[in-house]
Amino acid sequence: MKKIYLLLVICILLTSCFDLFDPAYWKDGDYILSSNPGEPSCLSLTNDGIVLLDCVKSIGSNKEYIIAQETNAKKRLNYWIIKKLGNKYKEKPEGPFGFEEFVEMKKKLSIVDLKFEKEFGKN
Repeated sequence: MKKIYLLLVICILLTSCFDLFDPAYWKDGDYILSSNPGEPSCLSLTNDGIVLLDCVKSIGSNKEYIIAQETNAKKRLNYWIIKKLGNKYKEKPEGPFGFEEFVEMKKKLSIVDLKFEKEFGKN
């Protein structure tokens, strides 16, 4: 009888701690980069379940901003800047930018020192 109780306790612990296994490739608070169910070869950036970008190739962040490099359907590289807001429903990624526009926008927002931290897949 002790073995059955022990087995039940272990099962309960394993199912209640399921959040310990997080398949995220990158994470910053509620911002998570994980596999895209619509396109398995891509990674989606979400904020608490709301998709912000579909096919992220590079990403970086600081306290105020997230920068990302994304490929579109034509395999063209686009750059995005996301201002972190308290209200996730009002967040809107700025872009897409070409590389030169992206560099200029970073200067304008005073985030020149923000670099890409992680790179995924081939560009």
